[in-house]
Amino acid sequence: MAISSERWINMFGVYGLDLNIEEKDIKIELSGKGAEKRYFRKVGNEEVEKKVYANKGEIIVSPVPPVNLPVNVSKHLMIELNKNIFIKPAAEQQLFVKFPLEIGVFLSDEKDIEPLDIFTKTNIKYTLYGAPEDGFVCRWWKSNIYDSIPEFDKFYEGVMKLKIKNSYNEWSEINKIVFNTLGMKIFYKDYAYCSANLEIIKKSVGKTYFDEKIKGMNEAVDLYFAKSRRLGLSITKEIEKEFFMERGFK
Repeated sequence: MAISSERWINMFGVYGLDLNIEEKDIKIELSGKGAEKRYFRKVGNEEVEKKVYANKGEIIVSPVPPVNLPVNVSKHLMIELNKNIFIKPAAEQQLFVKFPLEIGVFLSDEKDIEPLDIFTKTNIKYTLYGAPEDGFVCRWWKSNIYDSIPEFDKFYEGVMKLKIKNSYNEWSEINKIVFNTLGMKIFYKDYAYCSANLEIIKKSVGKTYFDEKIKGMNEAVDLYFAKSRRLGLSITKEIEKEFFMERGFK
């Protein structure tokens, strides 16, 4: 059953094909008689308009991994911490950080799901992890460190629970963490949330990955799955979900 547009306060969910959402400086509208419909989206001063031909189906509004804008720049996300942290040997620590929010609008029916639009209110910045000749281009984001879920703007950013495990026999200093977003599982209620892990293996080597299940929250649309179906690619092949940070944490 589609969620009424009056519940946009919950931000994400499933809607019908007659849609009019307005919240702060965000407007999303799908309207029209019969199969021909007009999609209109405005965020700040940016406007997008498209034609949709459908007489049945649903609209899904969902958080997506924050590496889609602009198109095909990177699949990696770097979160730089506002303060360096030190983790002693054989220790585990849980903390919270924020990540940049991108929002996807999808067309869905019983056979297919198609990205219609992706937008963000954040300023998009990219940086390099490693050396120019063999490094990784990453979507860059800087976050404070929190002991619990912080206050945040749910139209602008999401919350990440980060579990750090130091499996190395020396203290480790961490300033930045890099993730492969092909394995980024985002969940939601009225805000975007994910749970991630960093395991320190050596002095300057670590492994990052995401938890795939969160109790009590809805799973966001898997954008990689949707793109694979659209391009006719195999969706049964296992993708690389981990990222090995081999160039240090600073």
